Amino acid sequence: MNKRSLKWLLLVLVFILAAAVGCSKKSATGGDTGGTGGNGGGGGDKKEERITLTFFMNNAGLAHPEGVDPSDNPYIKIIEDKANVDLQVEVPPYSEFQTKFNLLLSSGKLPDLLHTNYPDPTYQAARQGAFLDLKKYYDNSPIIQKWVTPQMMELAKDPVTGNYWRIPMVYDKGPMGAGIYARYDLVEKYYGGKWPESVEEWVDLLRKIKQAEPDSIPMSARVIGDNVFPYGGGVFFRLYGAYPYEWRIMNGKVIPNVVLPEFRAAVELMRQLYAEGILDKEFATTDSNQWFTKWNTKNVLFQWNSADQIIPGQAALMASGTPEQKNWKYVFAPPLKKWPSVLADPKYATPGLALPINSHGLYIPATSKDPDRAWKVIEAFASDELREAIFWGKEGVEYTVKDGKRVPNPDVLGDPNRRWVRNLALVFGYTDGQDAQNALYELQIGQPLFGQIRDSVAQLQKQAETVGLGVIVGYTEPDEVVKKNAEIMQAINKFTVEAIMGRITMEQFDQAVKDWEKKYRALKYDPLQKYIDEHKDYLRQMGVKMVDW
Repeated sequence: MNKRSLKWLLLVLVFILAAAVGCSKKSATGGDTGGTGGNGGGGGDKKEERITLTFFMNNAGLAHPEGVDPSDNPYIKIIEDKANVDLQVEVPPYSEFQTKFNLLLSSGKLPDLLHTNYPDPTYQAARQGAFLDLKKYYDNSPIIQKWVTPQMMELAKDPVTGNYWRIPMVYDKGPMGAGIYARYDLVEKYYGGKWPESVEEWVDLLRKIKQAEPDSIPMSARVIGDNVFPYGGGVFFRLYGAYPYEWRIMNGKVIPNVVLPEFRAAVELMRQLYAEGILDKEFATTDSNQWFTKWNTKNVLFQWNSADQIIPGQAALMASGTPEQKNWKYVFAPPLKKWPSVLADPKYATPGLALPINSHGLYIPATSKDPDRAWKVIEAFASDELREAIFWGKEGVEYTVKDGKRVPNPDVLGDPNRRWVRNLALVFGYTDGQDAQNALYELQIGQPLFGQIRDSVAQLQKQAETVGLGVIVGYTEPDEVVKKNAEIMQAINKFTVEAIMGRITMEQFDQAVKDWEKKYRALKYDPLQKYIDEHKDYLRQMGVKMVDW
C-alpha cells in the first residue's frame, strides 16, 4: 500500500472513530432520546416518532366541564408535547370509576398508562403480571425524584413482592387531619353561633333546624361504592370512634369497630334520628350527584371530611354559588368538650396524620405498546411547566405581578370551569400549589371568614399530630381478604342499614353482628394483627403511635 492510500485509510478510520464516540456520548446522556433513557431502552440519534397512547384515569370528582375534551386541551397538550405522544384519555364519571376500573382489570385489556386510587386490586393484578415494576425508571429519573422521595417510593412498595408497581401521588403539601365540615351560618342562625360541645348538642341543633325548616334534610349521606357512610353519613360514627369499616387497637389487640359498644350506640342514635325524620330517608341510596343536590338545597348541616377540602369548597361557593349560598360559611367544628360516655378514649375519635402519599398512583401495564414512552408521559405529569399551568396559569391572564408578588385574577384563576385542571396533578398532588391557592382563596373568601376557616384547619392538624400516623405502614391485605372485602362491607351495610331504618330490632342487630364476627373477623383481622406484632419497632419508627395503644 502506498503512502497516499495509507494516509487516506487512516483519515477514514479517524472519522469512523469520532462518529462512534459522538454516538456513545449521546446515548449515555440521553442525547436525542427525548428523556432520561428510562430503564435503559431507546437512544441514539434517531428522532422519535410521535405515537398514540391510551390513558385511563380517575378525575377525583373534578369533572371536565362541558366543551372540554380530556384528550385535547391546552393542559394535556403540555404532557403530549413533552412526551412526544398523542393521548387518548378515558375519564369515567367519578361515581362510576370504581365499577369501570374493576371491569377494566378483569377484562385484561389494559390501556398503555393507568391512573387509579385503588392500589390493592391493582397490586393483586400486578403480582399476576399485569403491570411493570417501575423502580429502574424511578432510579434514572431526576424529574420524578424531585417530587417523589425514596421514602415515598418505599411506602408505595408492594410488601408482598417488594416490587414498585406505581408512582404514588404526593400528599404532603396540604393540611392534615379530618373533622366535622359544617355550615357555621346554620350554627349562627339556630344555635347562637356557639359550636355544639357534645353529641347531644349536635342532635339538639339538628332538631332545631328540622323544626324551623320542615322541608330541610339536616343530615344526609353520600354513598360511594360499597361505602354507605362516608361524608354526611359518618359524622356520629366518627364521634363515637367507631366508623363501620375500620378498626382500633386496644391493649395491643386489633378490634373491628362493628363489634364495639360504641358502634352499637352510634347505630341506636342514627336509628332515632331516622325515626324523627332528621336523617335522610334515602341515606342508604343517595349517590354523589343526589348528595350534592341535597347539600346545596336542603340545608344539610355537616359532613366528615379531610382538612384540605374546606377552603377550596368555600372558595368555590363564593365563586359560583347562588346569592343565598354566598352567605354560607363552611368551617371545621372544634373537638367535643364532652365525649360520649361509652367512648373508651377520645383518641379513638381523633383522626391521625395521613401518609405523605395517598392511594392515587400511575401504573404502566405490561401490555403497554411502548413502556418507555409511557414513562415519559409520567415524567411530563411531574414537569414544572404543567405545575405552573395548573396552579398559577399565565401571567397577565390568571395573575399579575405587583411589587414582585404574584396577585391572582380571581375571575380567571378561580373560574369554576377551571377547577378540573387539578385532576392532572397526578404526581405533585392535588394539595400542591398552596401559595397560589391560598392567595386566590383569601381574595375569593375575604376576611375574617378566611382566617376563621384557616384556624379551624390548623386545629385539625394539631389534633392529628397528637395521634401520629393513622395508618399501618407497609401492610397489604392478603389476596383472599381483598377478594372478600366487598362482601364484608356489604354484610356490615345490611345489618347497619336495617337497624337504622327499624327493619330489624336491636336484638336482631346484635345477633347479626355476632354472625358477622364469626364469619369474617379472623379472616380479615388476624393477618393485620400478625403484621403489627411482627413489625412494632418499624411501625414506631415510622410514627405509628397506635401500635402501643
